[in-house]
Amino acid sequence: MNFGFRYHVASLVAVFFSLILGILIGGALFPDHILVDEQATLISELEERFREVHANLAQVQGELDVSNQAWGQVLDTISKDMLEARTVVFVDVDKTRVAPLAQLLKFAGAEVQEVGAAYLSEVTSREDVVFVFPLVEDTLSEEMFMVLGELATASASLAFIWDMKSKPALSDLPPSLMVDSIDTPMGQLAFIIGLARGSQGHYGRQKDAQGLFP
Repeated sequence: MNFGFRYHVASLVAVFFSLILGILIGGALFPDHILVDEQATLISELEERFREVHANLAQVQGELDVSNQAWGQVLDTISKDMLEARTVVFVDVDKTRVAPLAQLLKFAGAEVQEVGAAYLSEVTSREDVVFVFPLVEDTLSEEMFMVLGELATASASLAFIWDMKSKPALSDLPPSLMVDSIDTPMGQLAFIIGLARGSQGHYGRQKDAQGLFP
């Protein structure tokens, strides 16, 4: 949902409660039929505005659902077999959280692995292997930066992903593919295209991104 629209709804709610409070206080101080009529008119107007907002909200949500469905179909069509002969290694991840993305990568033809940072030495760094680090915190631990340094020194391919709401610090990260909004079909498509092309840079929907897609 658009943030401006959310702000509009929140403003209406605040106005509504302010008027309710004013009505209660006014009714206690001025028990007059004229005041009561004015209050009734205000309430009717507010009810009408809320009905309009509710209708607009339902329309926006419907359009968003259709858009997500369309992007999902585009994603399936474009990504199929795009990552054949590629290996994607998720490092220190919650398997449940990355399961949908892992399934999509497999659909695109990639071999998907999950490994803890302590066991990275067991994974052979090859040209077709990409190490993926989901960013769930503002900063990475010192231990993780050491791991990244070792991988970067070995010229390993690195990628960082995060969801729409997260805004991790990127300035200290080594050269890599960075994709935001990975929890959306658009972000997932950007990630798959970036992996297929061996791209570097920040892509996605956030304002600091170089573009939507690599």
